[in-house]
This record gives sequence, structure tokens and C-alpha cells, in this order.
Amino acid sequence: MQPFSEHPHSGWKALGRGSWKGLLMAASILHCWMPPRSAQGTPVSIVPRPPYGTVGSNVTLTIEGFSERALSYNWYRKTTENSNRIVSYSTLTGVQKPTDIRERVQPRGFLFIPHLTLGDDDLYVVQIVDSRGVIAAIVRGKLPVYEKLAKPNITVSSTNVGENDSLELTCSTENKGVNILWLSNNQPLALNDKMHMTHDNQTLTIMSVKRTDAGSYQCEAGNPVSTNRSDSQILTVNYGPDHIEILPSPENGEIKVQFNTSLTLECRALSYPSVHYEWQDINGSVHSGSTFMVNPTSWEQKKYTCWARNNMTNSSISKDITIHVVEVKFSEVARNRKILFGMAPILVLISVLIFKWTESIRSCSMSSNARDRLSQIRSCPGQRKERSLLTP
Repeated sequence: MQPFSEHPHSGWKALGRGSWKGLLMAASILHCWMPPRSAQGTPVSIVPRPPYGTVGSNVTLTIEGFSERALSYNWYRKTTENSNRIVSYSTLTGVQKPTDIRERVQPRGFLFIPHLTLGDDDLYVVQIVDSRGVIAAIVRGKLPVYEKLAKPNITVSSTNVGENDSLELTCSTENKGVNILWLSNNQPLALNDKMHMTHDNQTLTIMSVKRTDAGSYQCEAGNPVSTNRSDSQILTVNYGPDHIEILPSPENGEIKVQFNTSLTLECRALSYPSVHYEWQDINGSVHSGSTFMVNPTSWEQKKYTCWARNNMTNSSISKDITIHVVEVKFSEVARNRKILFGMAPILVLISVLIFKWTESIRSCSMSSNARDRLSQIRSCPGQRKERSLLTP
């Protein structure tokens, strides 16, 4: 067989005068406008197996779509310049050059790369020379290499904020080229119009924090081969007090209570942290606690005020209520007595009926006994005679 550089081919002679350098130049020019295909017209491609490289693992760059017999395979990085050549492999001898590298070319031209590093993430080029010594295809393919991710760290500008304050959360990771996902209460965070994210998703800003924003926050770093989630950061939102109410619910700010009858009032307000409640009357007397018992012993109408104070937000809110003392109306007492008196005859009638019914049962029982005794006398003649003598 003639040396590779002496193989005649008119197309290559016109450009490179039949030399190896001319063949490479021609192939590079043709590749700019011809997609890599086999002689049968099948697209040729480089496919990594597995599709993503992981730092420390192995990968094989396979060649798919080329079914012809090849004379040699030449692997490069980025371009087909000699300075970028990784290895050459001859199918005739089964020998690769150089041999003192970690990459290995397999018999079908596949490039095996062990112990991957991030530096192996690159564009790879394979030049396939067919059995005639002609460059049959120049194929390019990207090998992405990723590392297993360390746990990211989340920091917050403040973990204890007031409602309507601004807040900034930052997700830091020692890895590069990762995707950042934010989570709230273990669910993907749904962004709204008051939330802003930087282009790399590493910083989340919440403008005008609301009480509904309180909870657990995490960030998750991910790439195609690995994910890792940060520890939880608890956000506390202080708010209130607001929406104060007094129970039982008054009508027009007034509650009616009977004279000398106790009534328990309860005050409620929305707030975090919990508020301190105080009750005040017109004289300024103070009672602490959310509940307050009133027991009017005079006919004087009184006003009470419930105060709810949040020491964290330095806010307070109050609500007034008026206790109007009333007496039981005479008409109601009389009506109750009429009902009671009206029922008396009915109760007497029921008692008489029960008595009559009881006597009737007793009478029937005695009659039954008498009939039994009369039957016995009739069945015994001696007794019947004796009975007739005794009977006047």
C-alpha cells in the first residue's frame, strides 16, 4: 500500500497538490458548508455516553452514523489544528499516538476519557479517514462536564422584619455554572410582582414584606448530574395589631346586661407576636388580660375600652364598648306566672286520671279472685251446702 500522502485524488490535488497538508486544508474548507455525513448520506455525530460527564467519572465519545471502514481517527479539541490534536489512531495497527496519555481510542474510533475534570468540558472534533485515505468526515461535539454540588448557603438581610419592610435573601455556592431554585415552606417559590430575582437567581429581593411571606426559605443548587439544598432559614414577620373585636358582638357598640348579672367580655386582635391586652373603664382602672368580667350592681351605664399593644411593632389599637344595664320587665314575670297557673288544672286532671286508672286495675284484680273462689264452691257440694246454711 502506498503511503497516505501519495494517494491520488484529483479534488485534493487541486487544493493541496496531493499532500497531507492539502487534504486537511480542503477538509476544513468543505466542512464550513457541508454537514458531516457518511458516504451513504447518513448524518455523523459525536454522542457522549453518558450524555453528561461527572468529575471523577468516565465518559466515552461515541461516533454515530458512520458505518464505513475507516483507516484512521484523529481526535482534537476545538479545532483541527495540529496543536489541538489529542490522539491519532490507526485501525491497521491498532496503535494510538501518543500512548502516554489518559485518553484511549477504541477500535471503532470512540474516545474514552477516564477520571474527568472540569477542564475536560470542551468542544471535541474527530477527523475520520476512510479506507481510500480520504477524509470522510469531520465531526464536532460538545462534552459537558459537571461536578457534584456542595451544599449551598443561604443568608438573609434580617430574619426578623416588620410588615412592609424590604428583605434580601442570597444563595451562595462554591460551584460554578449551577441553576438556583428558591423554595418556601418546602415548595417552589411562586414569584409575584413584589419579588425580584437577579439574572443568576442567586439573590432574591422581597419588596414590602407581608405576613404571608413568613416561613421557611431554602435555595437549591442543581446541574444535570447533581442537586443539593441549603439549610432552612426561618423568616419571622412582625405585624399588627389590627382587626380588633369584642365578644359577645355588640350592637352599635352597646351590650345589654341585666342588673346584678355577670357578663364576660373577650377582646381579640390579629398580631404577631401576641399582643398585651388591657381593659380600662371611665375611671382609668386597668385590668390585664384578654377577658374581663363585669357585674353591674348599679343602674349606671358604663363604657369600657380594650387596648391591644404589640411591643415588637410598637403599635396599639383599641375598641370601646358600652354596658347598658336593664331590668327584667314585669310583663315578662307576669306572663311566666300565667303560664304556670294555667298549667295547674291540667296537672290536677292528669293526677285524677292516674288515680282512677290505678283503682280500676285493683278492682279488676279483686273481681278475678272472687270469681275463682265461687268456682271452687260450685265444684264441691259439701262446701256449697255449708255456704247455703251460712248465707242468711
